Amino acid sequence: MKALIFLMALLATAVAAGQGNAGQHLLIGDTDVYYGLTSSAAVGAHDASHPEASMHGGVSGNRHKYHLVVALFDHLTQERISDASVTAAVREIGLGETRRKLEPMGSGDTISYGAYFEMSGAGPYRVKLNVRRPDRPGTVSGEFEYRLQ
Repeated sequence: MKALIFLMALLATAVAAGQGNAGQHLLIGDTDVYYGLTSSAAVGAHDASHPEASMHGGVSGNRHKYHLVVALFDHLTQERISDASVTAAVREIGLGETRRKLEPMGSGDTISYGAYFEMSGAGPYRVKLNVRRPDRPGTVSGEFEYRLQ
């Protein structure tokens, strides 16, 4: 359990550290969104007993799966948002999309959201995020482009 908490804190810190990098930030409505994508080969490099091995239903071993992680902050107060509903639609430009609800990850106030997506083509990919905050009306949306490296 300590390893899982450490991992989630590490992921959240890595995402939050991207705050200075406009390439990993979206402002949608009054919500700052910091995001990152990591190959499942890097995320899934744990044995089956490790808590991360079962995160989001587990890593399938498919080298084309990528873990999307999103951290949300209120734009005015810069407080982390830990009670949102977040969905993502990932599509290779010109092809169909895959939609998933991003699951909350972490503990306490250090909540991020994540899910795995298959990204097997040459790309680029368009990632659309929908964020619904319980204290705000409606849903806000934003998107970014991602290229496999």
